[in-house]
Amino acid sequence: MKTGLRLVLVAAIAAVATGLVVSNTVAKRSARRLAEQQALWQAERTELESALQQARDSTPRVSPPIQQPVAPAAPVVHRLTPEEILARLEALGAGATPKPPPVLRQAVYWLEELVQRGEPALPPTRLFLARYEDFELDAAPFVSRFARDHVPLEFAVPPSLRFGLFDAVRRVGGPEAVVILAESLTRTGRGAEIAYLVRVLQQLAPNRYRDQALAIVRGLLAQAAPSTNSPLDRNHRDYLFGVLAFYGDTSFAKEAQTQLVRADSQVDRGALKYLQETLGAQAVPIVAQAYQNPLLTNSAGKEPLARLALNFVGVDAQANEFYQQTINDPLLTRSHRKNLIEDLNQDGFADTKNLSAKDLPLIQNRISLIEQLAPKAMDDANSAAFREAYKDLLNMRTKITGQANLPTP
Repeated sequence: MKTGLRLVLVAAIAAVATGLVVSNTVAKRSARRLAEQQALWQAERTELESALQQARDSTPRVSPPIQQPVAPAAPVVHRLTPEEILARLEALGAGATPKPPPVLRQAVYWLEELVQRGEPALPPTRLFLARYEDFELDAAPFVSRFARDHVPLEFAVPPSLRFGLFDAVRRVGGPEAVVILAESLTRTGRGAEIAYLVRVLQQLAPNRYRDQALAIVRGLLAQAAPSTNSPLDRNHRDYLFGVLAFYGDTSFAKEAQTQLVRADSQVDRGALKYLQETLGAQAVPIVAQAYQNPLLTNSAGKEPLARLALNFVGVDAQANEFYQQTINDPLLTRSHRKNLIEDLNQDGFADTKNLSAKDLPLIQNRISLIEQLAPKAMDDANSAAFREAYKDLLNMRTKITGQANLPTP
């Protein structure tokens, strides 16, 4: 029994030993195969990495695109239509005048915006002007005496809304703009507007509206001047006569002569300037006759007529004669007579700041006239004025010729 157990034990041990040997052999074989596979994989890896590096070296490098920052979308701004702009301008008329600076700035802004709309702004502006909606903005330039003779064609701030719209239409330009301005000429009865429109139309369409403008002006001069407190109407007739002179139209001379002396014992300066500009020295007999008008009972009424003659003293015999009558007229104040004499050095000269040889005849004629009249001066005011004028005329002559001055009378 014991012998059998031993045999079984020995057999078991032998089996275990055999299994261990076999297992060890298999393990070594597996390890060898694994090592061979790893070596083969490492070789393939090295070959692939080498090929990849060669491919990288042969391919040009391209920098990645720079991402530009995206600006935020601009807000959508609503541009007002011409109709809306005109409504804004009309709304500025509310309240008293004169308008305060903020209102003036808004008016200039919206008028500029209207111009920026270009030709599409013309039709609604045409309709607006036909309604004759208006209010004053900055009429101060029309208050001065200078304004009687000059209507500016451009304004930093327009004198009124209508003037601003006229200017906007002019700046947009084109055939439709000319039509709008011509329509306004036929519809307005304001002398200042007519004087402005005439000059603008003459620039845009030379002489096309001359006859029409002259007919309008003659008709208005036959009527009474508008009775308003607006500075724009203060020199109404002066502006109308200025249009006649602008075109060189002498057809109204007879009517102007009858209107020269007003019912308030004053001279119509617009008519006087018109006669001077269109008739020249031929206006002297007309004003000499008007000087005798019994309505002229004061120095202020007579002095403008004498001053017209002053412009032609030294070149026209009738002017010389009438001038001598006026400076010896006791009805004229000492101040008026003094100014009429002293101004022999300026009235009648084209440009006293730029004298030339062509001014010498007039200078010499007036020097000779003073030498004739000064000894018979009616009073010390006239005598002193003659000395002042004589000195100035001698200096003017010296400035041109370089000759030494003569003794004063």
